[in-house]
Amino acid sequence: MYVLMQSVDSNLVLWEYGKVKTTVELPEALMKRVKLRALHHNQKLKDAIAQLLELGMAAPKSNGPPRAPKPMRLKTGRRLSIDDIEAAIGAGRE
Repeated sequence: MYVLMQSVDSNLVLWEYGKVKTTVELPEALMKRVKLRALHHNQKLKDAIAQLLELGMAAPKSNGPPRAPKPMRLKTGRRLSIDDIEAAIGAGRE
């Protein structure tokens, strides 16, 4: 079992430092944007794709769309109304 794990680990090292050719189907509009980005950054297309993949993999995991903040409440515990907000804005202008 130890020998098997060692050979698996050595294969992973080869993947980490080796180059892999692959075919990926992308939407035409996305590919056009990637090509323009590579051109504007004076990069080869493969380098731009690798960079974008790295950025995507490093980005924090998102659990869906961002949530709206919780409604603010006054010290009395009631929610702010439009009138309260307008009054606060008006008071700040004086």
